[in-house]
Amino acid sequence: MAIRAVGFDIDGTLYPASAIYLRLFWHGIRRMKLLSAFNEVRHELRRLSRSPEYRQRGIVGIAAFHRHQAELTATKLGDDPQRVHDAIEDFFYGSSTEVFASIKPFADVAPLLDSLRTRGYRLGALSDFPCERKLELLGLSDKFDVAMTSEETGLVKPDRASFDLLAQRLGVPNEEILYVGNSESYDVAGSKAAGMRSALISRKRHIQTAADFVFYHWPDLERYILDNS
Repeated sequence: MAIRAVGFDIDGTLYPASAIYLRLFWHGIRRMKLLSAFNEVRHELRRLSRSPEYRQRGIVGIAAFHRHQAELTATKLGDDPQRVHDAIEDFFYGSSTEVFASIKPFADVAPLLDSLRTRGYRLGALSDFPCERKLELLGLSDKFDVAMTSEETGLVKPDRASFDLLAQRLGVPNEEILYVGNSESYDVAGSKAAGMRSALISRKRHIQTAADFVFYHWPDLERYILDNS
């Protein structure tokens, strides 16, 4: 099937991952206990998504997901769920997002997106975290037809739910979408499970991957898309 739409991960895909790691380290150094517990919970949520019991709980929507996420984090910290919820909202969904004002996307990202839009491709951004503000600060907010987070489904990557929702909002069948990301475990696995093609951005020349295409230079990605459309 020809590629008619392209979805993109945000973090570590549209900009260098190292750019955010250094900034968040200094930004969150006084919140290391919260950072550690939150990171453990995010990994736990990926495992829980494979559980029928968890899925039957029907946690759908960003607000409900954030409440559940805060409860799990609070349990690890032995703290009050509301206080932990407010701390997570303030740091992970508030102040830490503003550091993107000093981060620049890869140089060839904006030209690629403009070229694809001009050629009629539908473009989507799908991240495990809310991405509208990030895209605005990166100067890319006007490049996408759809921008969304997997948190809306209550099931983070690599669960296919958010990939299916992305396809629905783009109005393009899954098999006609190429999803571009930097994680084999989350982006490649999730998009392939949803029946999409997958492209992996990586500096490594030789890498074991289930992705249909591996690249590091963005013009190479554009050529691949055009050749398969």
